[in-house]
Amino acid sequence: MKRRERMVKMPPADGSICGAEVLEVEKCMMPECHTIPCLLTPWSEWSDCSVTCGKGLRTRQRTLKSPVELGDCTEELEQVEKCMLPECPIDCVMSDWTEWSECNKSCGKGHTIRTRIVTMEPQFGGDPCTETIHRKKCKIRKCSRGQGNSDEKRRRKEQREKRRSKQGRVEGASEHPGCRMRPWSSWTECTKLCGGGIQERLMIVKQKFKTAQLSSCKDRKEIRACNVHPC
Repeated sequence: MKRRERMVKMPPADGSICGAEVLEVEKCMMPECHTIPCLLTPWSEWSDCSVTCGKGLRTRQRTLKSPVELGDCTEELEQVEKCMLPECPIDCVMSDWTEWSECNKSCGKGHTIRTRIVTMEPQFGGDPCTETIHRKKCKIRKCSRGQGNSDEKRRRKEQREKRRSKQGRVEGASEHPGCRMRPWSSWTECTKLCGGGIQERLMIVKQKFKTAQLSSCKDRKEIRACNVHPC
């Protein structure tokens, strides 16, 4: 059915009732019900992103207004799309500590070190990297009187001999109590190009005297950190 209405703007002057029709109703015909297209609600607002940082998904929905028996509706009722929030923070990752190196002094007070490397740099505000070298004091035994000075002289002598060897000169032997030592070898190449590596050098016994003590006449090794800058 459909209808229309109108209003009386001015009644008769004699005060009688206006006889004109003010409402008309008539039948109407719409297409058969099975031909009605899907009647859908508007799309809802997009949902929040499924993650708090990085890449995620969000959805929105709509529903059928018309009953299902009015015909099959093939329109999609849900949509999904990708969403991107600021990158998630990545904390610094570091390797395990190496073993402590040998003490750098044969007597008296010295130090030993251990190192570790950065395996992943922090990104997007992650926790920063901490130290890559630890150093602590060590003391093997007391030096005899004047031995500290002699050790310093010996080291200087070794350094001079090492410089001479680079110029093709013959290196002299390094003296240690109770034995004769070969000069320090050259430092090995660093085990890492960056992030903290290790170098070693050796001093080999050349001649051992009868008066040598076991603790003072043996091969020696020194270790030092190298390329400690982050990768």
